[in-house]
Amino acid sequence: MGQQIVLSGVGTRQHAEVLSRTLIRLQPRVLGIAAAFVSVEGVQALLEILRRCGQPQCRLVAGTDNAITHPQALYLARDEGWRVRLGRPEKPRGIFHPKILVAGRRFSRTGGIDQLSCVYVGSSNLTTGGLKTNVECGFVADASDCVDSASAVFADIWGAARPASIAELRNYAARFAERARRRPVSELNDLGVNDSRKIPARSSELLSEKPPTQPAIRTDFAVAAWTGLQSFTGEYRFQIEFPRHAGEVISRLIRGRAHADGRVEVYCPDDESTRPMQYRFYVNNSMFRLNVPNDVPGVEWARTNHDGLAIVEKGPSGGALLRLRILKPGVDASEIVGRSAALGTWGKTPTRAYGWY
Repeated sequence: MGQQIVLSGVGTRQHAEVLSRTLIRLQPRVLGIAAAFVSVEGVQALLEILRRCGQPQCRLVAGTDNAITHPQALYLARDEGWRVRLGRPEKPRGIFHPKILVAGRRFSRTGGIDQLSCVYVGSSNLTTGGLKTNVECGFVADASDCVDSASAVFADIWGAARPASIAELRNYAARFAERARRRPVSELNDLGVNDSRKIPARSSELLSEKPPTQPAIRTDFAVAAWTGLQSFTGEYRFQIEFPRHAGEVISRLIRGRAHADGRVEVYCPDDESTRPMQYRFYVNNSMFRLNVPNDVPGVEWARTNHDGLAIVEKGPSGGALLRLRILKPGVDASEIVGRSAALGTWGKTPTRAYGWY
């Protein structure tokens, strides 16, 4: 191949295909990659390429500026045996923004790569967009046409980065979750945070999609859980069932502070009232159930139409433990569903979708 400038996202060519063909042909023993933004599906795509080219050792330096990189992508990379560090700028107003891949025979003592076999430098991040859908441009070289300085550049990036310790990853995951909850869905798309192929307007649209294998936010960093209301139980009380992942988020919000029978104070902002409700786990169907009084705004509509969603969040500071809204399809509901779709924080039962963030 020698050296070439590669354009992807125009026509059918993708950066993922170019890198895959090159690495499979060259079979490098080690690979170093630095990217400003890293997503769950980006790591999964690279893992698949590496499995097909002999499982080389991998080192990753990921940017965490502006909380765009998926923290779960970094956990995934570590679990696969990669050495992971977090990139950082030296100047106060700068950000970590390189995109480089360097492959060869072994890592040097300085953190570079000896006997280079492949170099990529370009615009593509380690995300679905960067590898498959965006218009991206990059320089690719192999074998004797590799630029030797690429090794030194990666060594400098690696040396300046900080190790992704358990404490560092946990702190970043908490920061990412907080930022993601505040971002509009359109911003998640624009920033490349979104790994989803499309953003649905209604929770029922997720029923035809395959749930992600890895969310961008684990449930232990979430403070909100929602479920579609296409199905529910209860005649006297409106009983909303939350599947395990969503239900565990709510359980953590009230842990140690609910009454013995599961009663908990819940604030309903649509009529500015606080009501006692019961929240319990049912072993027979592995569901968590919130018993909601019939006078809560939205209950009557949901009973009649079997649609919309319920969202439970952390309650107001100093007040009720939980906050509950029952929403008809519309702008507010679409933002909730779209955020979970963008972050991969959702699942489904045969009748309804659910999520958390």
